[in-house]
Amino acid sequence: MNKNKKIVRRGFTLLEILLVIATIGILAAIVLVAINPTRQINQARQAAVNSEKNALEKALQQSIIDTGSYPGSVIETQREICKTGSEQTGGATDCSGKADLRDLVPTYITAIPSSTTYTVARGNDGRVYVNTTETAANFSCPTGYIKVPGNSLYQTKDFCVMKYEAKAVATIDPTVGLTTPNTGSNTIANNTTATISANGRIVASVASGFPIAQMRPTTAASYCTTAGASLISNAEWMTIARNIEAQGVNWTGGTVGSGGLWRGHSDNSPAGALEASTDNDPYFRTGNTSPSIERRTHTLSNGEVIWDLSGNVWEWTNDTIQGQNKPNTSSGNFFQNWSSINNFGILSYDLIRPSNPNWDTAIGSNENVGQYYAGIVTGATTFEFLRGGVLSYAGIFTLALDDTAPTTSSVSSGFRCVIR
Repeated sequence: MNKNKKIVRRGFTLLEILLVIATIGILAAIVLVAINPTRQINQARQAAVNSEKNALEKALQQSIIDTGSYPGSVIETQREICKTGSEQTGGATDCSGKADLRDLVPTYITAIPSSTTYTVARGNDGRVYVNTTETAANFSCPTGYIKVPGNSLYQTKDFCVMKYEAKAVATIDPTVGLTTPNTGSNTIANNTTATISANGRIVASVASGFPIAQMRPTTAASYCTTAGASLISNAEWMTIARNIEAQGVNWTGGTVGSGGLWRGHSDNSPAGALEASTDNDPYFRTGNTSPSIERRTHTLSNGEVIWDLSGNVWEWTNDTIQGQNKPNTSSGNFFQNWSSINNFGILSYDLIRPSNPNWDTAIGSNENVGQYYAGIVTGATTFEFLRGGVLSYAGIFTLALDDTAPTTSSVSSGFRCVIR
């Protein structure tokens, strides 16, 4: 045995040390994401909010089972629920204009939650729906999109929607909307030059430029998919519209139901769609000023501002319906007041109309909520939901079910995308 044999001890090389450090860093990042404390706190808070909403709805449902009616302050339009505290302990209250649910305490619910602002409304299906404007702190929307509070009536959670109607932009300058090729109606002739990467164009939500038009609803849906989003659904449209109608700032009289809703660019003067601008210039290029009904912006309950939900161009949604299932009107096939509908088909009142049945939609009426166009064809033909309207028929609730899908395209039909 050679007792004098040297033992060679080999150390780590610099490369090996760097690889170990990099591996540890990657593992640490994975663990941090997995146990993200902020995300977990937000998820826990959202779960608590959902639990409170469910408790309120169950208390109201049990109340009507036992008593035969809801509290008188629960009406068809969204109203803020009085919170706990002095308002719930008798004596002087501050419940004017709010839903007073004190009679539910303590028989049906221990206390009205005070951790956030809840609203309540009764739908035409006889149920009550509780909502909140609270959004998780980590819920953010990309540039060009705004947050929309969800609505349990439509089974929508908080989502992001394009602030502006979808525009075509050049890939080399995605912040500026294009104005060519023009259809002649100040909309993009998408059937002439498609808004695709092969043509150096992509879809975006920007103030400048003309809305994309002359594309089928299936094309609009594919464009939203390419943009990492989805074509807006009718439920999401109604979520936005019902939120808008509940804000006094969107009414010419300054309070809900007073005067009419802003109707956007709808007088064809100037002819054609218009580009948008900054929020402090809501009459941009309409030739009008306050208090004209041509105001092009509406404000949501969370303070976000959306452009051209009414007027400017029609907007496709991703919903379809067969002719035999459409609502029917009592007279004619042109635009009709909501009160002229004598059969809603498979659609409920809340899926297409404003919350207040007294807000009707005759041309020139004060409410300016919009009208319904059934079209002529019925039977098994499939129709696409078009919303928002143009010209004197415009309104945030305007609905046309006369265009067959998925083959129709028009110089006055655009779209907008959502991120759920």
